[in-house]
Amino acid sequence: MSTVSLVSADFSGSPVVDLPASGAVSLAPTAVSVAPTAPAPAVVPIVLPIVVSDVAPAVAPSPDAARTSSAADSSGVGRRPAARRWAVHEERWVRRLLLVATVAAIVTGAFLRFATPSHLWLDESLTVEIARRPVGGLLDALRRDGSPPLYYLSLHVWIMMFGTGDVAVRALSGILSLVTLPVAWVAGRRVGRVAAMFGSGDANTLRRAGIAALLLFACSPYAIRYGSETRMYSLVVLLVLLFGLALVRALEQPTRRRLVVLTAATSALVYTHYWTFLLLTTVAVFLAVQALRRVTYRRSALSALFAMIASAVVFAPWMPSFLFQMLHTGTPWAARVQAQILLDTVFDWAGPTSTGALLGVVLLGAALLGLTGRPQDDGLHIVPTGRVPGRYLAALWLVPLALAYLVNTTGGSAYTERYTGISLPAFLLLAALGIGLLPGRVRATILVIVCVTGLFGGWHMTRQERTQAAEIANRISALARPGDVVAYCPDQLGPAVYRAIERRGGLDVRQIVYADTSGPALVDWVDYAVRMRRASGADFAARVNAMAGPGHAVFLVRADGYKTLEGACAVVSDQLAALRDRTFQVDRRMVYEGASLERFSTLR
Repeated sequence: MSTVSLVSADFSGSPVVDLPASGAVSLAPTAVSVAPTAPAPAVVPIVLPIVVSDVAPAVAPSPDAARTSSAADSSGVGRRPAARRWAVHEERWVRRLLLVATVAAIVTGAFLRFATPSHLWLDESLTVEIARRPVGGLLDALRRDGSPPLYYLSLHVWIMMFGTGDVAVRALSGILSLVTLPVAWVAGRRVGRVAAMFGSGDANTLRRAGIAALLLFACSPYAIRYGSETRMYSLVVLLVLLFGLALVRALEQPTRRRLVVLTAATSALVYTHYWTFLLLTTVAVFLAVQALRRVTYRRSALSALFAMIASAVVFAPWMPSFLFQMLHTGTPWAARVQAQILLDTVFDWAGPTSTGALLGVVLLGAALLGLTGRPQDDGLHIVPTGRVPGRYLAALWLVPLALAYLVNTTGGSAYTERYTGISLPAFLLLAALGIGLLPGRVRATILVIVCVTGLFGGWHMTRQERTQAAEIANRISALARPGDVVAYCPDQLGPAVYRAIERRGGLDVRQIVYADTSGPALVDWVDYAVRMRRASGADFAARVNAMAGPGHAVFLVRADGYKTLEGACAVVSDQLAALRDRTFQVDRRMVYEGASLERFSTLR
């Protein structure tokens, strides 16, 4: 007897089968002809127990065997090339359809970033009013507003080129959001590469995670919503991604050029939004711990840490304004939040609709898979302790938000969904990694769900009315006569309605805001809570009545429920109603910034 070691002909990865033998035998594929039989399932290894002697006699094939072989060729083997060609053709068309669907999702997401019909609300109107001023006036206004200057200076240059129209000023955020997409693709590929290096992915994870990241950012309701708003949040998301890429490159090879880029990215973040300090603190602590625990990473970690600290030199010119803002401005309108806000934030990113709830669940599941998943030959395994880079992405997602929650509970700052863009990139990249680990059909299904629900949520958020400013301004324009008075209570309703009135032009009215002499164009946030609590609704009503005099009407733009003004605006309305006839012109609706309009006639 001879020995044979036969490898299964199946492609499912079956092991080698050892058979008893005493000599080596080479088997060619054409050595045996077999009549066609029912095909075996692909998942079952094909094991043939072949026994041969030391000297195998040459046996001529019989005529019956020849006929059987010929029949096999005509009935089965001859059709295999055609089947393979059809499979290749089908696969090519599937890839084309997937490419078309991917492009369609990206184009739709891009379109939604420029499709907002709503008038500018408070924050947007304030931003444009500040940015349109000369640079000196811009910086002075920001000192009393509580924001850093980078986005405002960028918008200032933008306005010089394209004007102050609603579409024009919002387009800057839309373009910044679109620029984020290729950066997200690069970041996703980098995450996939690191995952493959640490055994948390395979050779295909790089490509799959990149495509998933591109689609997640393109169809993100948060990214769409703030890509259509004249605020700095799209810039924050872009800069966080650029900062992350700069940090990884600096850790890989801390050359002078890469460290300078990291310093520049850090400086851009702190000059854009103060919540980025929470993210930078998280990264700085991580680098310090790595430098202490791992000698091999000490040089690169310390170099990156010092490059980040060097941004303090760049920030130094703004430090006096920053300290003034920390002492005198803030978010007096903010409420305390509960610990569940960390979970609620994910669903806020996913949008307010029922499809947003589905999207939030899917993204959370994908992020959990990106944290714990590890592909192996026999399938995807879960490692409860987490894997690299999933653990780092999870920390960059959760730790800054936890710090923000702690700051909020101590009364230091507001916790609001629009500020949380500092953690959105890490969360979406973690979810993209999880999606990239899934098998083909499951991965495609998840991406379809993400794109459809995300685009629907983005469409809902962009089409949603954000303020009643245009409605109120239209009504005032229809009823007001030259010399009439428009009063705002609270003052936070002033900027949006004032902008809407000014853009109509030709309306000669006098405007006054509650407890502030600066006018309706801006809100003075310096010691805001103290000033509002000291103010009197009755005194303000008397001022408004005296300003209007007996021959002019008063229009009161009003909204109750604002923090630090509890009941004040109702007092203003009732005091004026005691002197003049009151009619309700616009009812407050359930929009993001709702308000009512009341008209008080000339004196009785």
